[in-house]
Amino acid sequence: MSNKLLVRRVAVLGAGVMGAQIAAHLTNAGVDTVLFDLPAKEGPADGVVLKAIANLGKLSPAPLASKSLAEAITPANYDSGL
Repeated sequence: MSNKLLVRRVAVLGAGVMGAQIAAHLTNAGVDTVLFDLPAKEGPADGVVLKAIANLGKLSPAPLASKSLAEAITPANYDSGL
């Protein structure tokens, strides 16, 4: 008998280079992904995460199968996203 764990949604804590790329790979696999980081000191609260998501399209090799998948990553911050 097989006990399979179905992962439906994942939170990635930290939108640095590694965290953002982990979020990209999970999104490629079709997993609903929320990417968290500290709130930005200036601009929108999710600014740090939004910048990290935007930078995914600039990396080579690209971690996203398609640049349009970046929209599937949900940005959040530790203050208001929990």
